[in-house]
Amino acid sequence: MKSYLIHFFRTHWDALLASAFAFIWIAYYTAHSGIGISPDSVAYLSTANHFSDSFQLTDYNNLPLVNFPLGYPLLLGLVKLVFFTEVITAAPILNSLLLSAVLYTCSYLLLQARIKNGFFRLLILCLILSSPGIVEVYTMLWSETVFILLVLIFIAAFHLYLSTEKISWLLFASIIAALACSVRYVGITLLITGGILILFYFQLNWKTKFKHIGILALVGCSLPLLNIIRNKLLTQTIAGVRQSSLKTVTSNLQDFVNVLGNWFPNSTTDSTSTILIIGLVLFIIVIIVFVYRLIQQQYFASVISLLSLFVLVYGGFLLFIASVSRFETLSSRLLIPLYIPLVILIAHCFYQLMVASRRYKKVFILLVFSVWYAIGANHHYQTHLFNWEGIGYAGIPGYSDDLWRGSPLLQFMKSHHNNYQAPIYSNANDAVFFLANIKANPLPHKDLEQEIIPFLKHPTIYLVWFEYGKNPDLIDDEYIRTHFKQAKEWQFKDGSIFYFTHTNIQ
Repeated sequence: MKSYLIHFFRTHWDALLASAFAFIWIAYYTAHSGIGISPDSVAYLSTANHFSDSFQLTDYNNLPLVNFPLGYPLLLGLVKLVFFTEVITAAPILNSLLLSAVLYTCSYLLLQARIKNGFFRLLILCLILSSPGIVEVYTMLWSETVFILLVLIFIAAFHLYLSTEKISWLLFASIIAALACSVRYVGITLLITGGILILFYFQLNWKTKFKHIGILALVGCSLPLLNIIRNKLLTQTIAGVRQSSLKTVTSNLQDFVNVLGNWFPNSTTDSTSTILIIGLVLFIIVIIVFVYRLIQQQYFASVISLLSLFVLVYGGFLLFIASVSRFETLSSRLLIPLYIPLVILIAHCFYQLMVASRRYKKVFILLVFSVWYAIGANHHYQTHLFNWEGIGYAGIPGYSDDLWRGSPLLQFMKSHHNNYQAPIYSNANDAVFFLANIKANPLPHKDLEQEIIPFLKHPTIYLVWFEYGKNPDLIDDEYIRTHFKQAKEWQFKDGSIFYFTHTNIQ
């Protein structure tokens, strides 16, 4: 065992060094206000606390958690149960460990991509570690911290399955896919990726292909299917209320390309057209890489085939879903599982070209790589420098920063909420719960009558309205004024508290 560990650390010394940087990096970012908290984080955190305290899988509204899979809240709840510590306290350490595991898995995948030079791998790991998108995820209480790791482990395990054709590796990869689906529903892309790879792996006969696809589907769908059945029984929905998208495919594609432009800048003055061209070229290269390995079957059972196909499947799936279902703009957070596969693909292309080239061509390729790396590193540095202006004195943006923690409105509510007899509604009810420990109801969605009708039946309500908590999908104070009469108002610099009586009440 000792000799194995020595061999492991000697092989992956690059990951060991990068992991040490990861712990320092996250500790530095979370020093002021702790782990970053978003509205999604409040749902995860409250469910984790309910699970650890009473084994209830309910959120801060005391309703069954259905909008998100249960995997991540369960992990947080187990951390609290096992280590007897609050989730928020343990979160920076948990995220540091998860990021270290990501870096070790990246080091393994880089080796499998035939990048043997340890210094070159260290450069790539440092580029990944310093990425603002990666740092954003691992300094927040988000499920992506686990999902990214599961994606990389799946790719490593499925590569071993293709290389050996052993059922044991297929089962392991299927279990990882099931776990990924229980952390984020978009984990279904791993099953799609695996199914396509088996289907086009010509060394397997058709009977074996169908058998292995069946195993992948049966095991991989087990946990998400149980989650969906629970959701249906408790709320009559598959994954909570989902609205139709208001954005077109073209608009979502533009958001997608903009994220790529932020990840891989080509200059300090990137234009929209240049970013679009770079994004399209990048994906054309990914398609060419996969098609080449599909035709040249001797190279098909490789990490590069897996990475390139996952990029295409995940990217295409998110574009499709964003065009039919309404959720937040395609952002770096939603697309971040693509970042590491793209970086490894780019690193593989550069390294193999350098290895295969002769003297002058090798120097030229090394020069191109150095310029690309320097531009990327400078972009990361400038972004962190800009972000730190706020993070350094106010904390990570979100409910844990000084702006929200020092909210005069919430300070007032803490000392006066016992006087509120009517139901409390808010356009940021998660913030009210997290920062004031007061239960407030979410405002109804504009186009969901099943939410609006019960709301309008209240004779009186309190509305906690935050100026920086507006949500265009929810009814606003103007809509409320058409059905209710304002009786009282308490004004603060960050919002107001209104007391409304129904217009039908005399």
